[in-house]
Amino acid sequence: MTQNITVSRKSKFDVPDIKQPSQDKNKRRRKAVITGSHFTALLFLLPALIIFLIFVVWPIIQSANYSLLKWDGIHDPVNIGLANYQTLLTDPVFWRAITNNIVVVVWSLLTQIPLGIGLAILLTAKLKGSAFFRTIYFAPLVLSEVLVASIWGWIFNPNIGMLNSFLKSIHATPLGWMGDPNLVMLCILVVSTWRYLGFYIVIFIAAIQGIPEELYEAARIDGGDGWQLHRFITIPLLMPTTRVNAALIMIGSLKFFDLVWVMSQGGPSHSSEVLATYMYKEAFQINDWGYASTIAFALFLLAFAFALVFLFLTRRQAKVT
Repeated sequence: MTQNITVSRKSKFDVPDIKQPSQDKNKRRRKAVITGSHFTALLFLLPALIIFLIFVVWPIIQSANYSLLKWDGIHDPVNIGLANYQTLLTDPVFWRAITNNIVVVVWSLLTQIPLGIGLAILLTAKLKGSAFFRTIYFAPLVLSEVLVASIWGWIFNPNIGMLNSFLKSIHATPLGWMGDPNLVMLCILVVSTWRYLGFYIVIFIAAIQGIPEELYEAARIDGGDGWQLHRFITIPLLMPTTRVNAALIMIGSLKFFDLVWVMSQGGPSHSSEVLATYMYKEAFQINDWGYASTIAFALFLLAFAFALVFLFLTRRQAKVT
């Protein structure tokens, strides 16, 4: 009995583990290799980091600095503190521009993502003429923003536009289109969808072609067909691509400028104003660079808030899946 107890207990004089010199040398070598690889990676990243700091971070800092000034770009600037921000918060045009930007974001997400997925599924279904329709959908991206806006601006022209000419030919009532404050934003949104939809279709097509065919074959053996294959295989496996496209859509919608400026210049009566066009007017037409910088910094804060919310939602969804 006593023998068993003494054997099961640890002796107070057990010899501690002594690390071998070879193990210490290996760890030191490993640390040296890791440190060396990090240093090499830093050297390769340094040029891009310098460019990013100069052309992205520094302009943001300067914009925040200019937003505290009253400056016309020529005479000496005058520091007025937060007066520009006080004016901004009570500026109805600014709030109208923010509302229009949010409308562009929501519209683009609700149209370009579902249409992109649906058309990509159809164009990868090995139907006749699918290559032709891929070219048709991608063609608007080849055209410049100014050309697209000019063509559609002529189509929607309330006086000599093609659309009203067609309505007159069928004895229908012509509409104001670009001259109607209630319709101008809808016209621009339709054009933006037509312009950018092909880009997201191409991305979704590439993602669908990357899905293993074995998954579809296994589902067909189990009795799945048609919509079931896309509901349980295609669409779930497209979620990472959908998140990327959603991020691209939000970024593009917040910096929306070219189509609005060429088609309506934010009019009539600021009904199609967005933050980028309002900032441009304040800087280059009114020459109030301080207030324009305030709008630019507000645009940055809005984009930053959208990015934080998007990252939070996507990470949470990734953890759930």
